[in-house]
Amino acid sequence: MKFFVETIGCQQNEYDASRLAIFLKSAGFTESTAKEAEVIFILACSVRQMAVDRIYGRVRNWAKDKKVIITSCLTPEDQKKIADRGAFYWQFGDIKSLEKILGDYTDLKRSTQISINKKTIEQSSDSSYVPIMTGCNNFCAYCIVPYTRGREKSRPASEIIKEVSELLKSGKKQIILLGQNVNSYEFGFAKLLKKINDLPGNFEISFMSNHPKDMKTDVINAIAALPKVNKEIHLPLQAGSDKILKAMNRPYAAEEYLRLVESLKLKVPKVKLTTDIIVGFPGETEEDFQQTVEVCKKVGYSLAYVNKYSPRQGTAAFKLGDPISWSEKQRRWKILDELINKN
Repeated sequence: MKFFVETIGCQQNEYDASRLAIFLKSAGFTESTAKEAEVIFILACSVRQMAVDRIYGRVRNWAKDKKVIITSCLTPEDQKKIADRGAFYWQFGDIKSLEKILGDYTDLKRSTQISINKKTIEQSSDSSYVPIMTGCNNFCAYCIVPYTRGREKSRPASEIIKEVSELLKSGKKQIILLGQNVNSYEFGFAKLLKKINDLPGNFEISFMSNHPKDMKTDVINAIAALPKVNKEIHLPLQAGSDKILKAMNRPYAAEEYLRLVESLKLKVPKVKLTTDIIVGFPGETEEDFQQTVEVCKKVGYSLAYVNKYSPRQGTAAFKLGDPISWSEKQRRWKILDELINKN
């Protein structure tokens, strides 16, 4: 049976897509193009409505003559909608339910003992993703992740170290640690960084993403002191207005964020900072936006992922509506993009 895997969204989905492909090939399936595939898996992202609309478009085009299976981040409401469109929702990793969806394919039945959660990832590049935790406890007003991936759950450090060691032995030169909020890793993120840094070999450690509220002194000190840790840090701002930060349920003020940046720059002199920003969040006035511009000027980011707000059903912000026009969001996006990314 020929299969194709489509990935939409975050690095966690990319990691899971690799594991899924390995499992299916081990079960006797053949990887193919979307056009030739008999079954298509979509690893979904429902953080933004645009991503969900993209999934609906894929289902509309492919479900006519293929079996389409959606997994990863999808709300119960969207699960029902994709079922109405002829696709199937699958809880990632549940092989028995996948067997039921696919039907009588004996190759899969013979392979149900394979654990895709423990399969080493084979990536063609020198880098490899290693999730250290899943889920999120923060409930930012615009974000659906806590509802689709659940609460934070950290992997044991011993399990992570074993996986990293295997990847290094296979020749990987960059290890990218993943988590919605790596700083809140249950068993101590700074301690984990040191354990990985102490593994033998010439390699680099990167990680994403950080939450400013949990970027504590021990993590900053570890970044500064450990030679294998990359000195480029992704530190999402989201907004520079305290009013908007509060509405987003981001529990820090702009001045607190700037003090954190100052501490990072003081202890890690060569640090490069990247960020996420949302423009056009409900209630964001021109004054609020200009406060974001000022914070960006003070920080001096090397890169920013600027997103135009789109309402997502199921989030706290959905009830606020979408009062800011798309053209105004586009204008604000362009200002920040030119300020940060074009320079």
